[in-house]
Amino acid sequence: MIDLNNNFLKRMQCLLGSDYPAFLDSFNKAEQKGIYVNNHKMDTKKFCDIIDFEIEPIPYESSGFYVDNSKKGKHPLHHAGAFYVQDPSAMFTVNALKFRGDEIVLDMCAAPGGKSIQIANRIPDGILISNEVIKSRAKILYSNIERMGLDNVMVTNENCTTISKAYANQIDVCLVDVPCSGEGMFRRGEDYIREWNENLPKMCSIRQLEILENANVCLKENGYLIYSTCTYSTEENEEVVRTFMSQHKYELINIDFPFTRGIDLKESVRLYPHQVRGEGQFVAVLKKLEKNETNAYAQMNLKENKNFEKFLQKYTYLDKKVYDYKEFSYIVKDLSFVKKDVNYLSLGVCLGADKKKYIEPNHYLFSAYGNTFKNKIDIPYFDPLVKKYLKGEELDVQMSDGFGALIISDCALGGFKISNGKFKNLYPKGLRNFN
Repeated sequence: MIDLNNNFLKRMQCLLGSDYPAFLDSFNKAEQKGIYVNNHKMDTKKFCDIIDFEIEPIPYESSGFYVDNSKKGKHPLHHAGAFYVQDPSAMFTVNALKFRGDEIVLDMCAAPGGKSIQIANRIPDGILISNEVIKSRAKILYSNIERMGLDNVMVTNENCTTISKAYANQIDVCLVDVPCSGEGMFRRGEDYIREWNENLPKMCSIRQLEILENANVCLKENGYLIYSTCTYSTEENEEVVRTFMSQHKYELINIDFPFTRGIDLKESVRLYPHQVRGEGQFVAVLKKLEKNETNAYAQMNLKENKNFEKFLQKYTYLDKKVYDYKEFSYIVKDLSFVKKDVNYLSLGVCLGADKKKYIEPNHYLFSAYGNTFKNKIDIPYFDPLVKKYLKGEELDVQMSDGFGALIISDCALGGFKISNGKFKNLYPKGLRNFN
């Protein structure tokens, strides 16, 4: 049994009543792992047909599956971005709202990126601004977006005030998965338990309300706010929602799924580990009924890179405009959403760097557009060559000189270069499997 704080246990006993013993018993069980299939790279049905480990469907996520607790991070299809490892309860948050498919969405506190990946799959004709304020976590977020090969995501590393003002009155849906006291994550390890104290929920609620104020700035009238936490505290959940709604004109939208309803907030839901196969979660959806007068930041002027466009025409079947930002070149889905005075880690698909004398392609190019390369190696994910490639080794293949992509089971894994008949492995060293 995990050693839990007595003050936490007393509060949960009052909150759950007759359900308390079952909740307490859940801490004697291991956490339930899940995976989300990235439909940008692989159809869910195909994934189910070819995968070599057992999966079981999650009832509220058509591309989500329960899996055992063995590590999946070294699986070739994980490397290729075909799936993302995610807590099953966390997968519900995005499913609390039905998307049209063309929305402009802001994920305010996005790292490590699981919910951003789900949203990007929901809006193939839309744009996602995926933001994280902590630089180290923003880099992890970018890495996951890159691995998924998503072409409709911009990654920002900004505070909530700047990002909301930059996109004032421009966002259709804002996901606010706030930093919280983490009570719903206690089964994941001692760090979550050790950091908790009885004053933490109140401290977190103050910060949560500040983040919601910023979310309000960026949302359009009739836009939707998804508020979620991974904690059980009413101070951080229902009380935060009620306080926010007392200060702004919002309507609570009923979440239509048979989870436990919120405490005196019946439209919201609570997920408990003794009732679902996942960790703790709270979700509420609000519709904005007022309009702000704040103006968004001006658009950033970007220079088109004709040299990189020629590179794409030479090695791929892409016909896209390319724009420079800082030291890299990008394919940008909509220039109007690239704002001045915002720190971007990515404007879309990072193609690489134009070194003037030569082009240095980025892994994101191969991950997102590998299937468009004229030079391709297309093999099943279980082919022995895949293991060699993931170790960074050279492959013995006969191909024409130039850049190309390795495709596994129709899913782009990474790049290579053939020079004088010699294969050069371009899979990033930091991502390689060395055993």
